[in-house]
Amino acid sequence: MSTCSYEMYALKYAESMAPHGTRFYGNDPHDGPTPMDFFVWVAVSPERTVAIDCGFTAVTAARRGRRFLHTPAEGLRLLGIASESIRHVILTHFHNDHIGSVADFPNASFVVQDREMAFWTGRYASKGAFLWVVEPEDILELVRQNFAGRVRFVDGTAEIVPGISVHHVGGHAAGLQVVCVETTRGRVVLASDAAHYYANIEEDRPFRIVSDLPQMYDAFETIHTLADSPEHVIPGHDPLVLTRYPAVPGLEGIAVRLA
Repeated sequence: MSTCSYEMYALKYAESMAPHGTRFYGNDPHDGPTPMDFFVWVAVSPERTVAIDCGFTAVTAARRGRRFLHTPAEGLRLLGIASESIRHVILTHFHNDHIGSVADFPNASFVVQDREMAFWTGRYASKGAFLWVVEPEDILELVRQNFAGRVRFVDGTAEIVPGISVHHVGGHAAGLQVVCVETTRGRVVLASDAAHYYANIEEDRPFRIVSDLPQMYDAFETIHTLADSPEHVIPGHDPLVLTRYPAVPGLEGIAVRLA
């Protein structure tokens, strides 16, 4: 096990509201409005800073009816981190709210799963059930970055830097990967969209956007196995993250310290 230990932060950059039934797979009798927060994450040690995902743009937010607060790069600056200084960005998957601001990280390499790039440049990407969750120009930008030698491909599980590893789980997206971070309070698993909400993983209830349903259930088990405890699992979109963890002073409602 690596002896490297990180501080870890969640940064909210946008939010939306939708009927509760649209947030979970299958039918749900509760149909009141349910909020969703959009986050990016950052792990910081004395040796390095690693960003996880890079959000969407204001243009995408307007087109999809979301309230945009600031760019992920602007959020990082609120923590005193320049996006230009970051050398590693882990992209958990290619949906529109995770890869839209690649250009704001001009000196980084982008860590992706082989099968996620293969899926979104393959035969099913144009099918309606999948196409609506991505912005094609975002995918094209990553293809361009690949030609520039700035994409690092992973097949399954890999240590990205000491103390941070990625693990393919699939389910929500063909190449979805979760991120394990050795932190000051133990091994944290950033579930990203393997669990949008605490309810997904705590109640064994998948989110509604599914690439492979059995894989989505298996992802819940993988997350529990990887994390030091249930309290070490961070869902990808739950507003409760901002209440379960201490706010960064002066950034209440925007940034919390996860570890």
